[in-house]
Amino acid sequence: MKKNVTHFLLLAFAFAFIGCSSDNDKLDENANVIEITLQEKYEIPTFTVLDIAASDAGTTAKYEWIMTKNPVNQVTDSIVGNTKDLRFTAIYAGSYEFTLNVTAAEKKGSKTTTVTVTNETSNYNPYITSIFDFDPAPGMFANDLYKDGNSKEDIMKTALGRINETSVGYPLDLGGFGGSIIVGFDHTVVNVAGTEDFRVYGGDVSNPTSSKANPPAPGLIYVAYDKNKNGKPDADEWYEIMGSQHSKANTIKNFKVTYHKKAAGEPLVTSSALFLDYEHLFCENNQNETYYLARPRAKKEFYPLWATQTTVTYEGMKLDVDFETARAGQTTLWNSTPPEWGYANAINPNIDIDWAVDKDGNKANLPGINFIKVVNCVSEPMGLCQQQSSMATVFAGAGDLHILKKYNLKINK
Repeated sequence: MKKNVTHFLLLAFAFAFIGCSSDNDKLDENANVIEITLQEKYEIPTFTVLDIAASDAGTTAKYEWIMTKNPVNQVTDSIVGNTKDLRFTAIYAGSYEFTLNVTAAEKKGSKTTTVTVTNETSNYNPYITSIFDFDPAPGMFANDLYKDGNSKEDIMKTALGRINETSVGYPLDLGGFGGSIIVGFDHTVVNVAGTEDFRVYGGDVSNPTSSKANPPAPGLIYVAYDKNKNGKPDADEWYEIMGSQHSKANTIKNFKVTYHKKAAGEPLVTSSALFLDYEHLFCENNQNETYYLARPRAKKEFYPLWATQTTVTYEGMKLDVDFETARAGQTTLWNSTPPEWGYANAINPNIDIDWAVDKDGNKANLPGINFIKVVNCVSEPMGLCQQQSSMATVFAGAGDLHILKKYNLKINK
């Protein structure tokens, strides 16, 4: 009997030991697991930005979002994000699946979520549908849209009517250095990784080596994503598209030009029947250069006629385009070198949203954009002929390349 009792106690001890070891192993396993809180399912329409939020795993945590189901091209296991939260936008409907992997020291965690994307209820317009500002700098065609009594709001409505809802808009002249326009789409242009997202229409740069009477100047492009969903571009939402000339040695940052309107009643400076006023508008820049713009007899006032101020200053980046006369001694035909990509009036008119950077030059990582701003970034006085106040940026609208492809529409050059 004593022997049986002893045997029973040994078995009980052994089971107790095994049970404790199993519990300890589970505790050790759990100690190395990061618990992730993540919504299991989402549903959104196409062209809508979805913010997928996960729980915070601490300051040392590293996050990796992987697309594990892709109904568009079946490409999976691609890393689509490396921050705690993921912003996702889809062009095509279907069921998308994402897995979030989190590591922090020796700990790891994983969680999956599914996003069901439904088709848009109505077709979006692939082209510009709204205008928020039109501010041409003084130039030969700065008053091209002006009629007596027009306000700035009147000019903006006219400008929008020339470029909206079309890929073949009437070219708008932004005048000299600093002239700009801000426009918007009726949807979010999706930032699709590895591809160009929208096209900017402008002047003719199809034959960049040919001489032109009025060669179109490149324009800096800024983009904004409507992150607060208020339908307008706020000041803190703008990012600059970094193009092919941004890092060139002859690109000047913080270039500044001031235009001075001639006072009423000031005598004209004329010595030829060709010109009404040789000293029509005085200009100065921060490179210690001063010059006058001469106004041809047949042209309107160069200074915007709806503007109330008599002096205006613009500051920003200036590009060099190798601007020079086609032949010595004449001022009617000019040669210039358009930039390769990343600007309005570049050889390649398409823009990849992934080229957007913040004010410090860091990649913006935008999910898409809703607004575009184009700014003249060239200042080249054109001699006595003064075809324009400087080379003028021409803007004729923009198109969403993804919608054009989805709706099977022609992509115009």
